Amino acid sequence: MSLLRQLLISVSVAIFVILAGAVWLTTDSAREYLHTQLRVQTDSAATSLALTLSQPSNQDEVTRELIIAALFDSGQFSRITFKGVDGDVSVQKEAGDQRTAEVPGWFVKYVSIGAVQAAAQVSDGWQQVGQVVVEADPGYARSSLWRNFLRLVGLVVAAGVAWAIVVFILTRWLRRMLHDEVTKQLELIVRDDAQPTGVDEGLGVAPQRATFLELREVTQAIASARQSLLSTAEERHAQIESLQLELNQDPVTQLANRKYVVNELRSWLDAGRNGWLLVFRLRDLAEINRVLVRSLVDDWLLSLGQGLQAQVQEHAGATQHVLGRLNGSDFVLLIEDVDASLLQRLVRAIHQELTRQRIQLSNGGFCRWALAQTDFESDESFSHVLARLDQALMRAESAGHGEVEVLMRDASDAQEDYLTEGESQWRARLQVGLEEGLFTLGVNERLLQDEIWHEATLMLRGQSITMTQEDEAAERLLSAYQFMPVATRLGLSGACDLRAIELAMQWLQENKGRLIVRVSLPSLSQPALVQTLPALLERFCTDKATTALCGRLYIELDAYALQSALPQVQEFVALVRPFGLQLGVRRLLTIPQIALEAASLQLAYMRISPLELTEMMNKSGGSDLVRALWEICARAHTPWYLEGGEDELGPQLRADLRQAGIEI
Repeated sequence: MSLLRQLLISVSVAIFVILAGAVWLTTDSAREYLHTQLRVQTDSAATSLALTLSQPSNQDEVTRELIIAALFDSGQFSRITFKGVDGDVSVQKEAGDQRTAEVPGWFVKYVSIGAVQAAAQVSDGWQQVGQVVVEADPGYARSSLWRNFLRLVGLVVAAGVAWAIVVFILTRWLRRMLHDEVTKQLELIVRDDAQPTGVDEGLGVAPQRATFLELREVTQAIASARQSLLSTAEERHAQIESLQLELNQDPVTQLANRKYVVNELRSWLDAGRNGWLLVFRLRDLAEINRVLVRSLVDDWLLSLGQGLQAQVQEHAGATQHVLGRLNGSDFVLLIEDVDASLLQRLVRAIHQELTRQRIQLSNGGFCRWALAQTDFESDESFSHVLARLDQALMRAESAGHGEVEVLMRDASDAQEDYLTEGESQWRARLQVGLEEGLFTLGVNERLLQDEIWHEATLMLRGQSITMTQEDEAAERLLSAYQFMPVATRLGLSGACDLRAIELAMQWLQENKGRLIVRVSLPSLSQPALVQTLPALLERFCTDKATTALCGRLYIELDAYALQSALPQVQEFVALVRPFGLQLGVRRLLTIPQIALEAASLQLAYMRISPLELTEMMNKSGGSDLVRALWEICARAHTPWYLEGGEDELGPQLRADLRQAGIEI
């Protein structure tokens, strides 16, 4: 029950008690008054009757009876009795209470007006002749008192009904006024403004005048509470922001953490938004932690995060993006779908920033980065996006050149089933392929310097490990471009490259021409390749004929291998050179300084991409650099082989090359 209702009920009860008491007191006063009037009237009647009967002319019995009868017939008395001196009743007139029937018995019982008697002596001169007794009829008084009581009760009931109506209206009105008054003040609390208009900052009390004087304290209390709530809300908001930063921010780099980036990617996919994901992994964080103390590593990571943030802000501008740190060595950029040229400039700026902030390791080299990029669309699942990004990252780690590996959604649709497999499934697949001979060699013709070469690609039958013979028709072939990144991460790339060389030797036994086999950089340091390869080559290269066969096998390395792992490359060359195998290098123009090693390694060729050559020649001083590289390779007897031949070059580029004295 509300406090207002309790107050009104208590007031109503008090008023009811007061009115009931007033009715009772008024009725009792009227009863006393009527009783007194009856007594006075009876005394007067008895005295008058006695005086009349005392007259000498009224002493006979007949006259006496007539006088008494005349008085009795007035209806005001219920009994008149005349007694002699001896006490005998000589005349008596008596009638019942005729008016009492219309008065309720309970009223007669509780509001009693009893019978009133009066006696007077009748004398004849000095001699007493008798006594007259007069008893008044109380019926008239009772009826009059009852009617007055009913009118009084009716008046009280009418007043009570009127009060009930007033209370009902008053309750609703007070509630509305309280609601309006309190709501007006509470609305100020929920507003976003820190200070309401006209509030006394010293007192914290709103100066708006209350509708009722009694509500002024309530208004002031609410205004004071509002100020306290505002102060508390500001503190809580600051604490919430601090907690959100701690929850969603990497403590070292001050970038977004993994949880925040993952939640943002999920929300973007759920909202139907397209975009790009760029991951860059620091591959030598463990070595950096050994070289530098923890505090310096944290300072370097902070500087790296700030540098990356500055590059993204400069090139992305108002484009919505999230730059974060997934874990110790992985950074990620989530950006909405933008123009290809803008994205290219942004990726190039990030790559330059990563290169600029590299740390030199104990072996003299600099820390390495692996960069991967993929797109995502709203109709694909979160797990497929991350699986595709991880596949691209494995390719970047396997290539080792530090460039961005891009794996688009369209290019990965054919291998979507394999993208979702975990490392344990891939390990089992590769080990079964090595043990059961499920690897094969795909050989394609390649035009190099207007000559037909053959380039081998290791293939793996992509059936399930539990595939039955009836299911062989459904098998798929996975290229090395698909499984070698995983093999590199699992440490199985050496065994896979060894199997590729073995299959290449078998192909050379059955076919003519020169065959190129690519070997990944991580394989050069794996025992599965370097310790087993000599025995394998001895099986095929035991005489002059087979030595000539081995001379048609060209092992091709990426230019990055000569830059980052030259000692391993030199050991590998020393290992295969006695058997007549040739060594080639691709992507010379991306790392020009490796041309200095052409003579010491006795490289068989440098594969040149027409696109790379065109870009280099269009740069300022590029033609001079190309000519210098060509001359270094020419002195080392290392020819340049142009992919696709001269037809891939435009007339202007051919003219520029001839003018620079470069003959390709």
